[in-house]
Amino acid sequence: MNSTKWFNFKYIILVIIAFVIICNARAQESYKGTNVYLSPRITIGYTISSGFNYGFDFVVGVYQLNDAKFGLDLTYYMVNTDQGHHSIKGLALVAEMNYVNVKLGAGSVARRWGLKNINKAKAPGIMIDVSGGFDPYIAPWIGVKGFIFSRAKWNFYDQPSYISAYTYFKTPEIEIFKEDVPAVGQ
Repeated sequence: MNSTKWFNFKYIILVIIAFVIICNARAQESYKGTNVYLSPRITIGYTISSGFNYGFDFVVGVYQLNDAKFGLDLTYYMVNTDQGHHSIKGLALVAEMNYVNVKLGAGSVARRWGLKNINKAKAPGIMIDVSGGFDPYIAPWIGVKGFIFSRAKWNFYDQPSYISAYTYFKTPEIEIFKEDVPAVGQ
């Protein structure tokens, strides 16, 4: 296994372990139960010093504590740069509240190059994303996301990281399974 794939694999395992620890460390009195849902989103925005970006997020929710829902987020988006499209994809832990979403995870950036775009360059990195809105489903949400990479492994971008402002409309969750836990003492 080459070092880039091993680096990506380590970050993905770290995200999964952190997710399991957070879910198991919940307090019994605030635990609302298992709440498995899907929530797809299409995003469009602008990456600083580059150009427009567009992509999608796919949230798979698992647990609910009070008003916060926790799950995993699969992200894929394209950034238009002077050298062509850079694609960023990743896996992140997500905490969703009524008006704020926070994501932290690992991912990779890639770009195709060469004759007929048959060559591919790739580098790992860390993803951070915060978004918010005034209404959960009617008004557009606005967010800021960053992808931080090692300059030694990715020299196709002039900035130290990809910082993007973006917007999306949050869709109602597609509920798969919901377990209601009775309150303590009942």
